Amino acid sequence: MSPSDTPLPQYEMPRPAIARFVLDALVGRRRSFAGDARDVLDANPYARTIVGLEHVATDGPFIIVMNHFNRPGLRPYHCAMVVSAALAERRHVAPEVRWAFTSEYRDRKVGPVPIPPAVFRWVFSRMARPYDFVAIPRQEMLVMNRALALRQLARRLAVGPIGLAPEGLLASDTLVEPPPGSGRFLQLIAKGVVPLLPVAAWEDDSALTVRFGEPFHLSPADGLSREERDRLARDEVMIAIGSLMPRRYWGVYDARIAASGEPLA
Repeated sequence: MSPSDTPLPQYEMPRPAIARFVLDALVGRRRSFAGDARDVLDANPYARTIVGLEHVATDGPFIIVMNHFNRPGLRPYHCAMVVSAALAERRHVAPEVRWAFTSEYRDRKVGPVPIPPAVFRWVFSRMARPYDFVAIPRQEMLVMNRALALRQLARRLAVGPIGLAPEGLLASDTLVEPPPGSGRFLQLIAKGVVPLLPVAAWEDDSALTVRFGEPFHLSPADGLSREERDRLARDEVMIAIGSLMPRRYWGVYDARIAASGEPLA
């Protein structure tokens, strides 16, 4: 979305930071994601704007729901780093965000050789440990594993905020539909009690903007089918995120955000 004559920032991971992370991942030592995020951001001094941080509660649990903004040189984990670093400055109690992310990639290759998804599951599970993150199985049929991930997130939510991107690996620079089941998953985590904190990330020219919105609770959906409850929750979350962004980023949610009467940006 940036003008073609403006070079886009290319965020990089400092080699010393990578080495420290790999070592701690191998030996099982815990790390601060907010602290590592500050180191990475300091090594990438590009323009960044943070808006709406006053909406972040200074204590208590909540669930961050953020769009999965993604382009070469600026990946979703960079956006998560900006969010975690900002929250750590505002929250002196329980400053760390425990993020959830996919447990595997599919259809990836090294040259002509396919990489089995089991390899990614093994690697990602070990990447999650130093930060106390949770890897969520992608396949709906892995019911027991998804139930385990749900319990793990509930335990982390008892001590502080958690974060996830409902769109998952379907990411682009504009909003896309989250996969079926993600709305129901959020309902089970929130239990109608824990607030959701919408966060939108996008680029204006070459500057990354991260905007925090007002917390909200998922609407009750009694009497509806499981599929309808899931769809309504997905729409409610994505409209809350999209309403924080300029319209050119609304993607497939353009009509639904416009009809909601909630656009802010």
